[in-house]
Amino acid sequence: MIYLLFLISFLAAVVLTPVLRKFSIKYKLVDKPGEFKIHEAEISHLGGWGIWLGFIIALLFAVILKLMPFYQFVGLGLGSLVVIFLGFWDDLKWKKAGHPIIKLILQSLVGFLIIFILVKIGINLQFSINSIIIALVAAFYIVGAMNAINMEDGMDGLAGGLTLISLIGFVGLAFLSHNLLALVLVFSLAGSLIGFLIYNCHPASIFMGDNGSHFLGFLLAILAIIFTSHPSYNFKQFIGPILIIGLPVMDAVWVILRRLKEKKLPFVGDRRHLYDRIHQRGVSVPKTVLICYGIQVIIVLGGVLMYYL
Repeated sequence: MIYLLFLISFLAAVVLTPVLRKFSIKYKLVDKPGEFKIHEAEISHLGGWGIWLGFIIALLFAVILKLMPFYQFVGLGLGSLVVIFLGFWDDLKWKKAGHPIIKLILQSLVGFLIIFILVKIGINLQFSINSIIIALVAAFYIVGAMNAINMEDGMDGLAGGLTLISLIGFVGLAFLSHNLLALVLVFSLAGSLIGFLIYNCHPASIFMGDNGSHFLGFLLAILAIIFTSHPSYNFKQFIGPILIIGLPVMDAVWVILRRLKEKKLPFVGDRRHLYDRIHQRGVSVPKTVLICYGIQVIIVLGGVLMYYL
């Protein structure tokens, strides 16, 4: 029955994404060409809402099929809704206002709120025996993953495809550990993500926006939290889930360190990510994305092998 969740979320995203695209164009909720952008036309940035709606509809069916309790549906639904609204505000406001520090503060507050929700719905946080350290590390995972996926959302199909490869890694962990909650989350998200990618592959007719990248980062962080063990007890199961998130984490760390070295704010954008550097060498957008996919496959496979070997 769990495979049905994939089909439900896929069909929901395939149907809803064009509707959101038309709504977005009509009301000018679009990503406009500009500095640090490689597209030359106004493109809808409501794709993340299509991914989220497909995911939520699949979770509702998971409750009906008794694959997850209703309180977990409510908790994950509320948590993800807060995250996607934060990303939507990001799409509409902060870029115009130019206040990335405010964005980071809000992300951190949302991260702590989500940790409270995760504890209430029974997700086990295994980072430490100290509750304060647990909250700090888990919030860091959430904020870090949201920003890491956001940084990769600079080319058609890139952030969504990298996330999908990570989900394949997490589904391997979920099957091997018989973790039903993780399986429900992975299949519900993977279906809606593929439904979105149909419209997001080059040339994209819709973007996921910061609403989508925040949501995807949030879900990847939750999956990493589910499988992460205390580093003193099992270091491999602490590092493995981080590696399964993969290239977005490594690229984000490199970019932040570089910007700090250059005495720049770490969350002010530029065109010097790994995918930018590949593209600037004359490689086409589709080939650049495929190269990044290949790197992601290697990193994710390494994370899965580390987790179990």
